[in-house]
Amino acid sequence: MLTLSACEKKAEGQVVAVVNGEEVSLQELNAELAGQNIPDSVDKKVLMKEVLQRVIDRKLLVQRAKEQGLDKDPEYLTQRRRLDENLLVGLLGKKAAASVKIPDGPTIDKFIAENPQMFAQRERYSLNQIQFDLPANPQRLSVLQKDKTLDAVAQSLDSLGIKYRRGTAVLDSATTPPAVMAQILKLPAGEPFIIPMNGKVYASVITGQQATPTPSEVARPAATEAIRRRDLAEISTKTLKQARDAAKIQYQPGYEPPAKTGAKGTAAPGAPAAAPGAEGAAAPALPAPEAAPAPAPAAN
Repeated sequence: MLTLSACEKKAEGQVVAVVNGEEVSLQELNAELAGQNIPDSVDKKVLMKEVLQRVIDRKLLVQRAKEQGLDKDPEYLTQRRRLDENLLVGLLGKKAAASVKIPDGPTIDKFIAENPQMFAQRERYSLNQIQFDLPANPQRLSVLQKDKTLDAVAQSLDSLGIKYRRGTAVLDSATTPPAVMAQILKLPAGEPFIIPMNGKVYASVITGQQATPTPSEVARPAATEAIRRRDLAEISTKTLKQARDAAKIQYQPGYEPPAKTGAKGTAAPGAPAAAPGAEGAAAPALPAPEAAPAPAPAAN
């Protein structure tokens, strides 16, 4: 009966192909093309045929994997759930972004006036930097509290047996939260500040600065985007708070949320603002549940 049912499926209407009884819809094919920058000179019909063949090849391999029972493998099931969850969070962010209004003129002017570090007083700071992986026990980094120079940080890391690499980087006041920037600038000249982010730790020293005011033709579009990101972050925070307040969360002993600690000079957490003048920026997505530290530039 299953074989007969598969044979009855036909490639017609919104179905562009049938692969061993599995339909490939026109909607699925269009989804493969979505988001791609297709030059006007490309023959769209030929491109769709080529993309369809890739979809068919993928389905054939998926069917072979299922024949071998890989769709029942615990690793597959875990990764699939993770991908499904990320997709749903992304769709939630897309829905939230659609609800964020475009700010009016007075709101934009007020934002520009209240954030001079992003516009008229924007500065770019040259850095010497050490980058290393965050150790499993961050408390080991407490020895860095005493280090007053980047070389001293390097010596401490050597004594801890932590591998690192040195380089240069740039810190932009426009993309660093004002509270974080203020904390960094309070340090004595030459004293390092330390920022953990995404499993890495960045120890940096400011070696120079350059005034780079945002051009007027860029300022207003950048402010508009920054306001929308701020408003979206507020929606995210409110949504997550409501979800946590209503949730019942039980931890196995030993898996409770870790206590928050930080090394000397560590910047306070804060959501990074949109960089003025950034081109090709993606539409805002729902921010991460917890605000991230100021973005530490990767070493060159």
